[in-house]
Amino acid sequence: MKKLLSIGLGCLLACQVSCSPSPQQEDHVQVRLSQDPASLHPLSYGNAHALQLINLIYQSLLTVEIGSHTVQPLLATALPVVKVKDSISYFSYQIRPEARWDDDRPVTAKDVAFSLKLLHGPLLDNERWRAQYHFIKDIQLREDNPLAFTIVASGYTPEMDLLSGDFFILPAHKYDPKGSLQALPLSLVKSKYDSLSTSPTFQALSKEINHPKVARDTAWVRGSGPYQLTSWNNGQQIILSKKANWWGNKLATTHPSFVARPTQLQFQVIPDNAAAVLALKARQVDVMDNIPLTNFLEMQKDAEFKKHFNLSGAPTYDLVFLGMNGFSKTLQDMKTRQALAHLVNIPQLIKTVQGGLATPTAGLVHPSEKQFYNSALKPVGFDPAKAQALLKEAGWQKTSAGWVKDQTKSKSPLALNLMYRGGNSEFESIALLFQQNARAIGIPITLQAIESSQISQRLQEHTYDLYLRTFVGNPFSYNLLPLLHTGSTGEDGGNVTNFGNATTDQLLEKIAKEASPATKATLLKQLQKEMQEESNMVFLFFQQNKLVVSSRFDSVIVSSLKPGYDLPKFKLKKN
Repeated sequence: MKKLLSIGLGCLLACQVSCSPSPQQEDHVQVRLSQDPASLHPLSYGNAHALQLINLIYQSLLTVEIGSHTVQPLLATALPVVKVKDSISYFSYQIRPEARWDDDRPVTAKDVAFSLKLLHGPLLDNERWRAQYHFIKDIQLREDNPLAFTIVASGYTPEMDLLSGDFFILPAHKYDPKGSLQALPLSLVKSKYDSLSTSPTFQALSKEINHPKVARDTAWVRGSGPYQLTSWNNGQQIILSKKANWWGNKLATTHPSFVARPTQLQFQVIPDNAAAVLALKARQVDVMDNIPLTNFLEMQKDAEFKKHFNLSGAPTYDLVFLGMNGFSKTLQDMKTRQALAHLVNIPQLIKTVQGGLATPTAGLVHPSEKQFYNSALKPVGFDPAKAQALLKEAGWQKTSAGWVKDQTKSKSPLALNLMYRGGNSEFESIALLFQQNARAIGIPITLQAIESSQISQRLQEHTYDLYLRTFVGNPFSYNLLPLLHTGSTGEDGGNVTNFGNATTDQLLEKIAKEASPATKATLLKQLQKEMQEESNMVFLFFQQNKLVVSSRFDSVIVSSLKPGYDLPKFKLKKN
C-alpha cells in the first residue's frame, strides 16, 4: 500500500508541476512530512511527526528554545524552585495568569494534577510516560493560590529540573467534566494502580481518554498552544491554523517562546522522496528535511533552485554506531571487539555515504559540546593490520579456512552477521563497506536487512552479532543508566550489548546525580574513554540534517534539536 500510495502521489505532483506551478502566497508555510502522524493524542502519539504537531497545539510548563538550546518557562512563570531534603526533592511552580484554554477558562494547577494522573493512571496507553516520570511521587496544591503547586519527587538528579515540567498539560474540565479524578491524590493513583483499573470511575474515564476523537477530531485536538487542528485529510494533508485571539500573543514581544507568526501551517504527507523533491522544486513545499544526499548535492549546484530556497546541513544529535553483542562467546573478549572496530573506515563513510555532511566522534557526546566531549580521544582509526594483531592477542588463529579459536575442544570460526534496518540505503552502504573491509582480512560478514521491530526483538533476546543503529541524544540529559548500566542488561533492559563493569557503573551513577558541570565533564570524559576501550559500541558519526527552506521567509532558526527548525518563528519577507 505504501508503494502504491507513493507512486500515485508522485504522478499527481507531476501533473501539478506541469499544470499549475504557482508558488505559495501569504504567510502559509507548507512542510513535507515523510509519513502521516497517525494520531495527535497527547498521551499516545506514535511517531516524531506527530510530536512535532502536538508541540504546536499543546503546551508544557517548560520548553526548550531550539535556537539557543536553553530551557525556558512556558506555561510556568519561571523555572522551578528546587529544594532537596534527604531523599525527597520538591519542584515549585506557578502558572502564568494569562494562560487560557480555548473557552477562555484559566489554566490552573488542577490541570497539571489531572495531567499527571493521566500519565500514571491505569487503562491508558501511557507505559512509556509512567516509566519516564516514575520519579514523581505526588503533587501538592495550594488552597490560597490556584496557580501554584509543588511536585514531589523521589531522589534528585539535575535532569529532573527539566523533566518535572516537560509533559503536556491538558484541560481537566474538558477531559473529565465530572471531576472524577479531582479528589484522588496522585500518590493514590500510583500506589493503587492495579485495583483502580477495575473501578467504574477509571473505566469510564479511560473510555473517553482513549476515544479516537482525542487523537483526530478538530473539536478535541485543542490545547493552550497557538495552533489548532482545522483539517486532516488522512495520508495527504494536515492543516493547523493560528488562533485568532491566542492568549500568548501579548507575551510575544518580551518572551520569544510565544512568537507564532504564520497564520496557517500546512503539512503535506509525501512518503516517497522523489515525489517530495518534485513538489519542492515546484515550490509547492516550503520546508523539507532529511533530503536524500544525491538530491541535496544537486540542489547545492543548481543556481536557479538556490534563488528560491536556502540549504543547510545542520548538525544533529543523531549518532550512528556499530553495536556488538558482548553476551556472545565470539564477541565477549574485548580485544576481538577492538579488532572489529579497526575495520570501520569512518572518513570513507563520511565522504562516500554522507557526502561530507557528518561529524566524526570518539564518543557518544557531540564534539560541539566542548565541555563534555573528550577531545583527547580520537575516533577509532581504520587499521586492518592492527585488527589482525588484536585478533591474535584474543586467541584467534588465521588459517586457510579463516580465523578460528579453540573453544571446548572444537574450532570455532569467526563468522558474523550484521543486521540493519531494511530500506535504509545509508546503513546498507555502511554495511557493505564494513563487509568488504572484513573480507579483506578473512572475516566473513553476512548482511541482514530486516524490519526495525525484528531488530529490537533480536537485541532484547541477544540473538545477534553486530548491528547498525542511530542513537538520538540531546545536550540536556546524560542519564545513561538505562542504556549502559550492567543493571539494565536483563529482560527489556536497554543495555543490549552487555557493556560495563563496576568502574563504568560507578561512573554512570555519579554522572546521573552530579549537578556540577565541571565534575560531570570529568566523569563523562572518563566514561567515553572506557567505552572506546570496551568497544561494545563503535561510534561512527553524528548525522547532519540536510534541510531546505523557502527563501520567502526570514527569521528562520535552524537547530540541531528536533525537528531542526522553528516553524512558529518563520516570518514572511516583505516585498
